[in-house]
Amino acid sequence: MVSKKRMYLHIAMVGLYIMCGNFAHPITPTLIVERGLDSSMFGVAMAGMLVTNFLFAPLWGNLCSYMPTRRIMSICAIGYAVGQTIFGLAINEAMIIGARMLSGVFAAGIFTAYSNYVINVTPDPIERNKYLTTMLTVQTVGSAVGYFIGGFLGVISIAAAVVPQVVIATASGVLHSIVCVDDTPYKHKPEQPLRLKDANPFSAFAAAKEFTTPLLALIFIVVAVAGIGQTSYEQCFNYVIKDQFGLSSAYNGTFKAIIAVLTVVVNSTVCLWMQKKTDINITFLPVFASGAALLGAALVFRGSLLPFAGIYIVYNAVNALRGPIIQSMVAGRATPENSNRLIGFYQAMNSLGGIFGALFAGLIYEANPAYPFILAFVAFAIATLVGVVYVRTYKKTEKA
Repeated sequence: MVSKKRMYLHIAMVGLYIMCGNFAHPITPTLIVERGLDSSMFGVAMAGMLVTNFLFAPLWGNLCSYMPTRRIMSICAIGYAVGQTIFGLAINEAMIIGARMLSGVFAAGIFTAYSNYVINVTPDPIERNKYLTTMLTVQTVGSAVGYFIGGFLGVISIAAAVVPQVVIATASGVLHSIVCVDDTPYKHKPEQPLRLKDANPFSAFAAAKEFTTPLLALIFIVVAVAGIGQTSYEQCFNYVIKDQFGLSSAYNGTFKAIIAVLTVVVNSTVCLWMQKKTDINITFLPVFASGAALLGAALVFRGSLLPFAGIYIVYNAVNALRGPIIQSMVAGRATPENSNRLIGFYQAMNSLGGIFGALFAGLIYEANPAYPFILAFVAFAIATLVGVVYVRTYKKTEKA
């Protein structure tokens, strides 16, 4: 087990990368409008990124068993910077989609590696959950701070947001190789050497049947379906405040800054209490039900700015609980032999939901701006119902 100092330095580097990774998100609607691109691009480009994220997350999870995880962090941070450089220079739809797909390949690896590193070097489940919660809190806060900074940089120009993003992402890749230890001694060594077929993303999916149980399958369904709702809502909120309310990217950044503060409060109190004092395999359900209720309210009040923005902020504060709790549920069912692949598959399920959420949001927005919000509400309602099935199955399993 690594020292607390090194672990928190790793988490700080995670926050740095996540922060810069979000500089470009609030300026994406501006880039689309200024360069005269099709409005569906706000969803289609994100879907392209999530497609490669979905395909490559299990592969990176597999590679985490063979390579030092810190090396994967470094490679992926620098690779992401290359993708975002192309994104900032994009002048047509093909360039935007291609850039986002390239970024998605490496984003899949870095998020998979972040969680796997913590799990590999922290065998104690209590400490592991604490670090995972702290890291995911930092990710949420870093995302919000990145939106805030990127929103104000975007008022200056698109380049003012993209150039710092590329520089900081590259620097974070270098810093990870310095700050993090080689986790090879801490993890299970595969019986077979790395083979060419292990580089096939689809073979990693086929291998999922080796570790997926009925309860894990239900968790993955919940993750994927909720991902549809989350991404559809997030993408459309960002576009609506520009398209329908005429607000600049600075407003989006301000909303995210408020969310960052609330996330720290919620995850440092409610989330840790839930993990320590309750059975999260049961208490995760009210979190999803609350998310569905808030998305229903957003649909009702989407035509009025103040309640629409207020619901968005409250929803994100509640939703901040979802990531740490679900990831702890997944990690709690992992073994040393399958933990790297399991987290890779978990990231893939997140991306799978995001693909449909982003793509449908972009395509159906033109037909009716209300449709993406209906999709978000329905998806979270379905995820909640699947969660009910999970809780019932879990209780029966525990009694047996």
